[in-house]
Amino acid sequence: MVNNTMRITGFASGLDTDTIIRDLMKAERAPLDKLFQKKEWMSWQRDAYRDVNLELSAFQKKVDKLRFSSDFNGFKATSSNTANALVSAKGNAIQGSYDLKIEQLAEVAKIKSGSAINNNVDGKAAKATDNVLVPGQGDSTFEVKTSSGTATITVTENDTFASLATKIGSAVDSNGKSLGLRASFDEVTSSFVISTKDMGKDQKIDLTHKTGTSDVASLVFNGGTIAAAPATPTTYSADGKNAKITFDGTVIDNLTSNKATIYGVELTLLKADPTATTTINIGSDTDAIFTKIKDFVDSYNSMIDSLNSKVKTHRNREYQPLTEEQRESLSEKEAEKWDEKAKEGLLYNDQIIRDTLTTLRGKMYNTVSGIPDGQLKMLSEIGIGSAFMSMDGKLEINEDKLKEAIANNPDEVSKLFTSEDGIATRIYKEVGSSIEKLNKKAGRPNTATTLDISTLGDSIKDVTTQMKTWEDKLKLIENRYWKQFTAMEQAISKMNAQSSSIVGMLGQ
Repeated sequence: MVNNTMRITGFASGLDTDTIIRDLMKAERAPLDKLFQKKEWMSWQRDAYRDVNLELSAFQKKVDKLRFSSDFNGFKATSSNTANALVSAKGNAIQGSYDLKIEQLAEVAKIKSGSAINNNVDGKAAKATDNVLVPGQGDSTFEVKTSSGTATITVTENDTFASLATKIGSAVDSNGKSLGLRASFDEVTSSFVISTKDMGKDQKIDLTHKTGTSDVASLVFNGGTIAAAPATPTTYSADGKNAKITFDGTVIDNLTSNKATIYGVELTLLKADPTATTTINIGSDTDAIFTKIKDFVDSYNSMIDSLNSKVKTHRNREYQPLTEEQRESLSEKEAEKWDEKAKEGLLYNDQIIRDTLTTLRGKMYNTVSGIPDGQLKMLSEIGIGSAFMSMDGKLEINEDKLKEAIANNPDEVSKLFTSEDGIATRIYKEVGSSIEKLNKKAGRPNTATTLDISTLGDSIKDVTTQMKTWEDKLKLIENRYWKQFTAMEQAISKMNAQSSSIVGMLGQ
């Protein structure tokens, strides 16, 4: 094989060998250029299929919001006194009006020092960093008891009011189980605040002096200045409370939280006022359901528009993908316009998309099976359908008819979408099926080229292999041309030398 260092240009023949061979190679490269354009076209197609995949996935997410009965919670709750109670309706709420009286809010068991605590040095209001005990009097202990267990707190001469609060809040029983307390020392009021984490009348806090000369339990509960331990310790206690309400004439006094769900109405109790009656109204929330359905229809129409455009746009074969050499001969703007034309019709008359459009139209219009006679079975019955003689499959909404159906028959509207053969159920499945077909055809969006095992991916790899074979073949062809022209130049040069010799001899 002749390499570039052995090539002889037209020194003897006077020919522009470089240009001649470059022009010859343009013709030889034609099959490789066609393979490049084929690969480029298939790569564009793969990207176009993946874009459709993303469109279908986005639409499927919209459909998913209508697949379950909980998505059709067609009720809203209002409170006549939002200062006393906030309300919201669950899916099982029953329309109507209910009276609520809040006699007692649920409370934690809470101890707050009865008065400001004084330090043991100068009798002034204590700071968090002040020591609890009088120096030289030794340690003291007290017992803390809650409904979760019992613990003994040891107070040393090094303990401050802040560290004592930490010990109480982190107290555990003999088995290592938390007593379920929160505790802090407030410097503004110079007092302790201790409470259980849970509410209800079963919650309690008991403080009892155990050992030592100083009664820390009394100091925490009563405040003032630390006193000597009594001969007979006193237990200082606090209890939690249940919430007590009257709802729709029924007294309920076992609530251990200020949140409760009754008759499908979620209550948040804010203020106890036995003399005030809060009226709660449960009614149809047609706007929320209407918005979901309208969003679904709008998304469907947008997708249908896009897919119809893709399968109806013809390919312009006058604009083939540009080779590198062709692209270099154009300005950037000219190349962009060419690419735009060349990419038209990438999915023209595509079978997967056509089948998807046809099937979705049928799924939208067909009667929903499994629903009893006399109930809503078709989208047209709630004001959703296509315009007369429409050929594109897009839907129109009669808003008044849809809102009327939601207000009067919310359960039937829910079944129309969510039953086993419901509109949302079958549309979701059909779109999923189309997405899988697109995955097999072009791979999932953002799939790396090396991991792409789709039909188009395999075809692109096959063309890439063919291109590599052609590139190797073209190198051989180009070297052959150079070898032939070099041999010609050598022959002409030899002939010229012989001619010169003969002329010289004749001249003598």
